Amino acid sequence: MTENNESTNNQRTSKHKFNYVTILKRAFLISILLGLILLMFGTFLFAYYSSNAPTFTDEKLNDPVPSRVFDVNNNFVFEIHQEQPRELIEIESLPDDVKDAVLAVEDNRFYDHGAIDFIRLGASVIRNFQSGFGAEGGSTITQQVVKRVFLTDDKSLERKAQEAYLAYRLEQEYTKDDILEMYLNKIYYSDGIYGIRTASMYYFNKELHELNLAETAYLAGLPQLPNIYNLYIDSESGINRAHMVLYLMNYHGRISDEQYEEALAIDITANLVPRTEEERIDSEPDNPEYAAYIDLIREEIDNSDAFGEMSSGDVLASGVDIYTNMNVDAQLRMYNITNNRQYFSGEKFASDNFDMGAILLDTKTGGVAAVSGGRDYREIVKHNMATYARNVGSTMKPFLSYAPAIEYLQLGTGHLIQDEESYSPVGTDGMIYNYDGQNHGNVTMRTSVLRSFNIPSVKIFEQVVDEVGTEGVMNFASEVGLNYSHIGDGNYEVNFNDVLGGSESRFSPREMAEAYRAFGNNGEYGESHAIRSIVTLDEQSFEFENETHQAMEDYTAYMMTDMMKHTFYSYGTAANAYINGLNLAGKTGTTSYDTAHANELNLPNNSGKDAWIVGYTPEYTMSVWMGFHEDRPDGESSFVGGNEQIMPQWFFRDVMANVSSYNGEDFTMPESVRWQNSEIEVNVE
Repeated sequence: MTENNESTNNQRTSKHKFNYVTILKRAFLISILLGLILLMFGTFLFAYYSSNAPTFTDEKLNDPVPSRVFDVNNNFVFEIHQEQPRELIEIESLPDDVKDAVLAVEDNRFYDHGAIDFIRLGASVIRNFQSGFGAEGGSTITQQVVKRVFLTDDKSLERKAQEAYLAYRLEQEYTKDDILEMYLNKIYYSDGIYGIRTASMYYFNKELHELNLAETAYLAGLPQLPNIYNLYIDSESGINRAHMVLYLMNYHGRISDEQYEEALAIDITANLVPRTEEERIDSEPDNPEYAAYIDLIREEIDNSDAFGEMSSGDVLASGVDIYTNMNVDAQLRMYNITNNRQYFSGEKFASDNFDMGAILLDTKTGGVAAVSGGRDYREIVKHNMATYARNVGSTMKPFLSYAPAIEYLQLGTGHLIQDEESYSPVGTDGMIYNYDGQNHGNVTMRTSVLRSFNIPSVKIFEQVVDEVGTEGVMNFASEVGLNYSHIGDGNYEVNFNDVLGGSESRFSPREMAEAYRAFGNNGEYGESHAIRSIVTLDEQSFEFENETHQAMEDYTAYMMTDMMKHTFYSYGTAANAYINGLNLAGKTGTTSYDTAHANELNLPNNSGKDAWIVGYTPEYTMSVWMGFHEDRPDGESSFVGGNEQIMPQWFFRDVMANVSSYNGEDFTMPESVRWQNSEIEVNVE
């Protein structure tokens, strides 16, 4: 009996062992089978993606390809060429220090691995797991050449497969020296500079063999983030980058400890070629009429994450097609008027201190139709005046006074305010006056808007603050991009001076146009944008879509628009900008020197500093600023007189009258408002 039990138990144990072994064998076979299937699938997928990879030519590999710019109707306008003539370097004449520095920072094992450095790639994956993805890349110099030729920093599986395939092909058809030469002649070094030899002459006025070790390290490290490490922009970042390259050269045994210490002690900026901002700005001399628009294109590319860490210089040197929102007729008209010496005649306007900036937006989409960066842009002007902040005067009143009163208190356009000859704002000892110094009695909000009265606007501001505080008023302004949060420690509170467009109310024509556009677009706000899309050489398309949001109630937008229509009538402050046949709305503004400052400069009382108009139709929104760069004593060339304050209106009228379609379109009245005794009031429960 016992023997039978033992036999039975042995059979059971043997059976269990058989089952375990069988299961393990089957699992192993299934794993092998799945692995083969995945391998076959991966091979097929790689082959499929590779078959769709773009082709390359010697021209693409060696020369920056001009990019093409198209207008809002997809018509070709002009090409953007590289702006500095390149001085090519042949690999045979490349100094050893330069080669060592570049390899140390970019690809130390370049001559030892294939198209892809699997050791470095694996190490970077581990470090990315430890420090977060993006902490370190594993691209070889060959892969970087491929990226710069075909402009893709896309992380998709398809793009990575194509990149690997093209890198492999590149190494099959060219030697390592050829590829390194391509890289050094093609790479971007900021300020419109391509190629390391050109960069050496531009920054240090030296041939490569004349550079000291610290200068060599700087040039080797610059291409990773050229606009950040540019010594003309941020010398500290550039120096730190050079020191990192020196460390890597020492770490990889390419320089000795003694050479490393000696190089660290060298002042990299000692031999830096002195350049003014105008001399170092990468301009587009062949197309001066489009220079300001090109700057917007560059800015949007640099601010976009579409191309990863690639700079606008890399992008524009890679033969892309850029589809913009440009209205060519408007762009040319703006440029021609801005630089017309007959339009701005007289000694005052002959001065290079006088300038202007303007921008035209599509009211519905926010697309930049045209932009004027200033007179003799890039030759004299240091800033794009369309994006440069100035005090905005009375154009600020709608956002800190009237519109918040409608939004939060639901005041109607016929709301009455007691005007006075002079008024001391709450909590201050100062006095404010209307521009004419008169008391106009009880005035409606509509009249206060169209006549640009100061005292009623401040009283309405105070009424709104009583209900929602200054924070509520500032929140309203911030919804349309007019922010004060960057001032001081972030706790700034707007006051009556800000309402009148002084104090900290400093914004650019672009920002003001974006804000006013919200009134004309039923309260919807979005930042303006020059680019619609960019298509690369291999036909990959990157769409540029800006986010929008409802910044205010539709009744607020419509009631403000209806009141600001009257500013263009014969009794309004924008009467000189009136255009028959267009439904216009908007606001003018001026700023003046205070009495003490005017006396210091020996200028007349009430001398103007800035003159503005911001206006819109259902089709276009336009902002124009005119004024002076500097406060200059004892001269005509530092203040805007009374008659000259209407000049922005002439500019506005000239451009808007010639680009508008005159289709009779008007602003749509929403159901949330109603007419009551010739005024508009909110019609919501």
